[in-house]
Amino acid sequence: MKFKNIAAALLVPLNVLLLFFMVVEGRLVVPAWLQVFGRMHPLVLHFPIVLVLLYAALELCTTKKIKQEGWYGVIADVLLLSAAFTAAGTALMGLILSKEPGYDADTVVLHKYLGALTSFALFGLYSFRGKLQHEGTFSKLFTGITAIVLLWAGHLGGNITHGNNFVLAPVTPDHKKPPVALEDAYVYNDLVQPIIEAKCLQCHNSSKSKGDLIMETKELLLKGGKDGKLWDTSQADLGLLMKRIHLPAEDKDHMPPDGKPQLTDQEVETLYAWIKTGANFDNKVIELPETDTLRTLAAKALKQSTEEQFEFAAASDKEITKLTNNNRVIAQIALGSPALAVTFYNKPFYSGKALEELKSIGNNITELNLDNMPVKDEDLKTISTFTNLRKLILNNTDITGATLGELKNLPNIKTISLSGTAVKAGQLGVLGGLPKLRHVYLWNTGVNDADAAKLQQKDNNIAWFTGFRGDTVIMKLTTPILLNEQVVITKPVKLRLKNYIKGASIRYTTDGKDPDSLASPLYDTSVVINNDETIRAKAFKPGWISSDIVEQHFFKSGFVADSVVLLTPTDVKYKGIGGKTLIDLDKSDLSFGNGKWLGYRDNDMQALLLFNNPVKVQSITFSALMNVGGFIFPPTRVDVWGGPDEKHLKMLGTITPNQPTKEMTDAKNLSLQVSFAPTEVKCIKFLAVPVHSLPQWHAGKGQKGWVFMDEVFVN
Repeated sequence: MKFKNIAAALLVPLNVLLLFFMVVEGRLVVPAWLQVFGRMHPLVLHFPIVLVLLYAALELCTTKKIKQEGWYGVIADVLLLSAAFTAAGTALMGLILSKEPGYDADTVVLHKYLGALTSFALFGLYSFRGKLQHEGTFSKLFTGITAIVLLWAGHLGGNITHGNNFVLAPVTPDHKKPPVALEDAYVYNDLVQPIIEAKCLQCHNSSKSKGDLIMETKELLLKGGKDGKLWDTSQADLGLLMKRIHLPAEDKDHMPPDGKPQLTDQEVETLYAWIKTGANFDNKVIELPETDTLRTLAAKALKQSTEEQFEFAAASDKEITKLTNNNRVIAQIALGSPALAVTFYNKPFYSGKALEELKSIGNNITELNLDNMPVKDEDLKTISTFTNLRKLILNNTDITGATLGELKNLPNIKTISLSGTAVKAGQLGVLGGLPKLRHVYLWNTGVNDADAAKLQQKDNNIAWFTGFRGDTVIMKLTTPILLNEQVVITKPVKLRLKNYIKGASIRYTTDGKDPDSLASPLYDTSVVINNDETIRAKAFKPGWISSDIVEQHFFKSGFVADSVVLLTPTDVKYKGIGGKTLIDLDKSDLSFGNGKWLGYRDNDMQALLLFNNPVKVQSITFSALMNVGGFIFPPTRVDVWGGPDEKHLKMLGTITPNQPTKEMTDAKNLSLQVSFAPTEVKCIKFLAVPVHSLPQWHAGKGQKGWVFMDEVFVN
């Protein structure tokens, strides 16, 4: 009863104080000590909600006879008094909290007034409860309205904290964007914006703009917040957004804040790559180069949500095996999918009959690649029977365009590539009626930009790509394509390079220097790789701008350890498949979150490589990662010991890798080699020391760096 008396006595001053604060709100200046009281609003707001709903349920569902029982009055009084007391305190805290920066006044105003109205209504219910007991219908009506007002206020509070329509979003129709196909996707709209909506808008919307930052539109993203613009590509860390993301989770400036849903590694990579390439809001994914990081990330992200579901049954495994050979490769487009992709190789062995033989699985073929095959016009009739075809590549074939009308029988075709063929603009009109066709590629054909513009006017759903033209324009060659699938070699392999521009030559180096058009070796198919070396290749052609350089390090693996013992633990997030990660010969890409890297930060990396039989070795090569924006640096030192067992080791060699400078912002795979005199060993121990304090120019200056390794090669 003592609590009841105290709470009842405080009800009047609490509500008077609430009314006073609302009257002087425009002139109210909240001191720091009072901000603490306001910030307790999220902690206590659930009490009045629960208490009011309990009281409403008791009032609305209890019969008149039960209400006459003595115990009922006691319980009802305690519930109503507790609800009124906590509602007044919660409303006061909320009003004080709303004075802090980051809240839109127009959005919060209704939430504040509904909260205050709930407090005043509960105060009235408690003050006049004796009289209202005799007015059963009115009492129930007033209680029900109070509960509804409270729920409305709570709903608005959820919107302010978690975003608009937070409560009803799961049952609201079309609350999610429909899946987007890769060929239709935009980098910002379909890759970047979903990340911002899921992980950032909760605190940076028009209702709640922490740091005066609103991220709802392109214009507001470019504007930034009170701490400045979100990105700056001239800085090594790419500016404020990436700096905050890469801070340790326990740092108060880390974004998203600790306790909120965190960004996945793939999401961090997406934001990093988007900002690094200029943060363009209008680029389509399909316009990016095949090797572009964003294009690769888009293929992963969109494949999960847009992978087409096919209704036709799978072809017989026996039939697929029978039809597959060295010149005609048949494969599923995805694991478990009934759809097949067919690729032809070796031009001399192609024939129309080889195409006709596919009719037994024709219903399953969705991708057909006949690049550089001697395909004739009459072969298009066979192709037209593959009615589930989505993608058709006829580049550099012998077709003239005379029978393109046969392709009208492909209702599902989305992409046709006719580059390097003899087709003419007047023959392409027949493709306009294909309902799902979106892209036609016409590089190095007789079709010019004016022809493409006319075709575009007739069918705006199709994009006609003709390439760059003009006698006064000096074009840049495309980057050579490296066709070698394996970058870890255990025996001599031929280097496979290709450039699709006719007449282009490729020159390469193995000494780390840029290739030039005179002194560097000319690539041909006889070039063999048999060492641990870096290939840098570049395309040249008279009258053209030389291409960008393609670079790939090939790792030579002479001896594979039988087992690995990790002497120090990895970070829990980057543990790969344990010690086996270092000897599985599965070279990772530059994605540090793909589960193929071992990551160390708080510990030095120490491990043992164990061999069942003695091996004579003279070098150890470590495959490491450098990602300056991700705090991943080369180790400051790598030491290697060897001997017959763990207890009898001697120092074999040590290196101190060069550390990156402020200008070195690209993620890169490093080859760190420790060479020494030939030594017979059964046990190798190595130590890699992470950077203990990042340099002053780095966003994380003074913090620890990471060391990431995925393979160790013994030769």
